[in-house]
Amino acid sequence: MRIKALLLAAVFMPWSALGQSKPPVDGAQLLAELRRGGTILYFRHTSTLPEHEHEAKMRRAGLLDIADCATQRNLSERGYKEARVQAQWIARLGIPMGEVLASRYCRTRVHASFFTGSVTFNDALTPERNAEKAAELKRLLNRPPAPGGNTFMFAHGGILWQATDYDSVESELFVFRPGGTGGAELIASVKMPDWDALEAGKPCCAPRDFWSGKGTPPVE
Repeated sequence: MRIKALLLAAVFMPWSALGQSKPPVDGAQLLAELRRGGTILYFRHTSTLPEHEHEAKMRRAGLLDIADCATQRNLSERGYKEARVQAQWIARLGIPMGEVLASRYCRTRVHASFFTGSVTFNDALTPERNAEKAAELKRLLNRPPAPGGNTFMFAHGGILWQATDYDSVESELFVFRPGGTGGAELIASVKMPDWDALEAGKPCCAPRDFWSGKGTPPVE
């Protein structure tokens, strides 16, 4: 009886309690919603060079310059390829682009440039992060786009984490449904291997669970 009870408990236990992500979403339904517009697409910048300590040293010395890419951590060759592929997927899948917001850092500016030449830089998306920026990002994530389009954001993992408690990896896309009374709802997390499944309408893109203090907070 005890074994049976444990098995039943495991069946009905939340996915997060089992140490797993939330279940995948229906790729066909997700793609249909993206094509209708009305969502917020938050891209964490694509893969970067191993320059975390370089950028940290520049910041500590007061030498980090938003206008000078040499003082920052920048996209790697892989990151350039990922940005190009993501932009191709967006065009190929017919996902309409509305307002485009980006961090002022070089890696996010370059990422966004593969999608459009019309970008509005936003301080809430630009490190260093703080409580005021987190509150503003939460507001932006919950602001519905103009009809027929999706708002695109190109920014960082740490900024998103402070505002939402979601961890991330480089090149991950977060899809939010805005307009909720309790804030924007995360409906999908799209990693690079998910794009094929999304196009095919297969299960994919499982939304992130909350970080809730597990491990090390994400870097920018």
